[in-house]
Amino acid sequence: MKMRPHLPFLTFLFSTLSAFSYTGEKLTVSLAGDSSRHQVELISLNLEDHTATLRMAGQEAATPLGLLSEKSRQLIEKTWNAKLKEINQLNTAIGHPLFSPTGNLWDENAEAIAARLRLPEESKTPYTSSYRRYLREGYEFLGTFPRTMVLYGNEDQKAESLSLMYSNKGDNLSTVGSGEDHFDDNGKKIDRGTLRGAMQYDEKTIAQAITSILGESRRQRMQAEGKSKINTDRWDWKGHSFILAHADDEYVHLRIVKSNFADNRGRKSKEDLRKTRNDGYMRKRLKSNVVNKDNGDVYIDHIPMVDQGPKGYCAPATFERAMRHAEVPADMYLLATIATIGGGGTNTRRLFEEVSNSTRRTGGRTARQFRLKSLEPKRIKKYIDKGVPILWGMKSLQKYNQIANTRTVERREITAWDQYAEKITKEAEENVKQLRLEENHHLCLIIGYNEETGEVAVSDSWGKRYTCRWVHYLEADAVSSGDCYAIDL
Repeated sequence: MKMRPHLPFLTFLFSTLSAFSYTGEKLTVSLAGDSSRHQVELISLNLEDHTATLRMAGQEAATPLGLLSEKSRQLIEKTWNAKLKEINQLNTAIGHPLFSPTGNLWDENAEAIAARLRLPEESKTPYTSSYRRYLREGYEFLGTFPRTMVLYGNEDQKAESLSLMYSNKGDNLSTVGSGEDHFDDNGKKIDRGTLRGAMQYDEKTIAQAITSILGESRRQRMQAEGKSKINTDRWDWKGHSFILAHADDEYVHLRIVKSNFADNRGRKSKEDLRKTRNDGYMRKRLKSNVVNKDNGDVYIDHIPMVDQGPKGYCAPATFERAMRHAEVPADMYLLATIATIGGGGTNTRRLFEEVSNSTRRTGGRTARQFRLKSLEPKRIKKYIDKGVPILWGMKSLQKYNQIANTRTVERREITAWDQYAEKITKEAEENVKQLRLEENHHLCLIIGYNEETGEVAVSDSWGKRYTCRWVHYLEADAVSSGDCYAIDL
């Protein structure tokens, strides 16, 4: 909230500063003609209009420099110039304008940071946001090539963390097209010799770049995905922690997170855990995302999208979506390292076991595994009606995807839903005969149903275009493995 500053206002705010917890540049200043000294946080300095934005008692005020003593004005200018120099050094080492002149990612809107880094929006809901980019050779961040970068935002749309995956065993597999094209031939196996050398180079290059600005790191053991913990190198800068992890023959990963999160070794704070473990709060929040349409459609809205890109990460991406929907932090790439197998696929049952531990420990949620012989709406509604999507194991066949794409477009123009229900039931009975199972193992979300038409709504981790597609439950049954999971209360 911007306030118009004047002397009584400032004096009042200065008198209440002791209750505020500072996260940035702390300065002790005094008003002109007043010998008393007060602590403020310097947010920015604008010499053109002779104002300094100061944070006082939790509020920001564009404060005319003329209201402050000469010594305080000199201190503010000196501090600001030193801060700008340090920020410029950091951005130069990084190779990108990650930090704005304010030098605080956590005070910024995630969208603004994403714009500076040219990260396209992947997903935005009232509870979370993400901006992801799969990178190409030639792109460098801290002197070497990251395969992917994702920025996460919180429910206030402020930045929460930045994650960069460098050399890793998943990306040492050949990659193919995104979306439905993923199920083309994957090609080569992992070359561990090449992977190991690339990981060593990445780790050394990143560490040297950060150390040149922030000094030597300190070792810290951090919570990883699932049950495991990992040794990391940590550098701190003004409320930001750079966490560099090297998992042997697995990955090199850099995260920039809030220092209090790092202090807690990668776990949620007790306050956040109390909130997410409040079943009453979570039931209300999940239920509020269920949409009921006049045509009988019932579906869950605001599920985060995660685009798996040209990788065999449908299971990790889908688990990340379900976990973040239930307010459990997750990262697709790190989940993938738990259970990735040769050829780029994932051992889903092993992944589930690890996820089950994470959801219980970091979010107080229960991960369930079950089988459904049929996806008839009456069999899935108990989950959908309370806002819990079903993770569904199936075979993503070319014919199935053609049906889903065509049906989803067709139903946008339907007004006579009784006739439509009769028509697609007949079509489904014929289509089932053509759905010959192949080895296109896939995991996606069931997010809705329509009891009148016999349809189910499916969401794939292939980007916004695949947020919601509709098929008849008979067609879904024909490609279903029967294996299902849920992140439930």
